[in-house]
Amino acid sequence: MFSFLKGTVTGKNPHELLISVNGLGFAVQVPTDVLSQAKEGEEIFLWLRSFFREKEKDFVHYGFRTKEELRLFNLLLKVPSVGPQVAMSIISHLGCAKLTETIEKADTQTLGSVPRVGPKTAKRIITELSKEIQPETAESRHREVVEALMSLGYTREEASEALASIQIEKDDSTEDILKKALKRLGAGR
Repeated sequence: MFSFLKGTVTGKNPHELLISVNGLGFAVQVPTDVLSQAKEGEEIFLWLRSFFREKEKDFVHYGFRTKEELRLFNLLLKVPSVGPQVAMSIISHLGCAKLTETIEKADTQTLGSVPRVGPKTAKRIITELSKEIQPETAESRHREVVEALMSLGYTREEASEALASIQIEKDDSTEDILKKALKRLGAGR
């Protein structure tokens, strides 16, 4: 199965991006922030999780900017009564950092406020995932950014040098750090 794709955004639908990869068109459901920031003609890299729908005889692809988003999506799918649409809704509304914080604090109210997630499901998610969720460390963010930059064609050395030369704030997400590194790498060319 596909694990990632890198291609050009050719269009948008309400919940998905249309991406051209070497002459093939993929419809990929993405979190709302990815959808709102993507621009037609822009190159994009997404980590994928795909499902085959037997009834429709087709594939549904879910795409994420970071491995952490994909990891949380996959963890959510392990919870009974949480399918791909509910998991995507949770990630779209809360994002990685807020979802992790919500589970760590056992905040059923915040999780229950997400569309398609009721109080029972919120409690079940927190119960099931509280052992699985661990706070993201600076080292894990650094490693993830280096991997993402390498998947975009940069060498490990270029990625490491870019990270060493940017200002990383305590509150920066992996995505924020990746954007700063890409900006730095773009300025050097």
